[in-house]
Amino acid sequence: MSTTSRTPPARVSALRTLSVLLAFTAAVGLVFGTAGFSAMEADRGLAVNVTDDEDAYLGYEAVTDTVESGDPTVVVEYHNRFSGELTLDVTVEAGGQRHEDVNVTLDQGEEEPIEVTLTCSDADEEVDLRFVATGNGSGVNVSLERTHTVTCESPDTSGNTTSTNSTTTNTTGTNTSTVDASDLTVVT
Repeated sequence: MSTTSRTPPARVSALRTLSVLLAFTAAVGLVFGTAGFSAMEADRGLAVNVTDDEDAYLGYEAVTDTVESGDPTVVVEYHNRFSGELTLDVTVEAGGQRHEDVNVTLDQGEEEPIEVTLTCSDADEEVDLRFVATGNGSGVNVSLERTHTVTCESPDTSGNTTSTNSTTTNTTGTNTSTVDASDLTVVT
């Protein structure tokens, strides 16, 4: 019997060569890493629709510009136009002094009036009230800062008013802040 050596057909030889080449490439890739990247930067445009306070998701509406001295008056209102519940914190400041925060949870479509009581000794005294509101809800965070100037009208033009500063929450649940407008201090 004679033994003859057979040579593999060309197709098997090409397949074997390709397999060895792929195995070698994979081994080199595992040892030295691929030519990938570890960081990426993308420039994307962002379009933001800006709307007036009356139409915004957290609506702000100035209710009045005139307050009579000593009378609690709703000065501004906040409206929840988000699709869900919103927890709202509002801070009222006057003359650089911070007033205690108003904390309230608003359902969709609900509004919260902020009531302020001013005491002033001068007729038609202007007072700058700064309202800082922050809110958060399901997947949303919002902040809003507005300054609203009101005129405090003294009922007694002789200047003989008594200052009774206090902070209360009345029976309707409206938050009340008292500000002494003669020296612009907020008393909590």
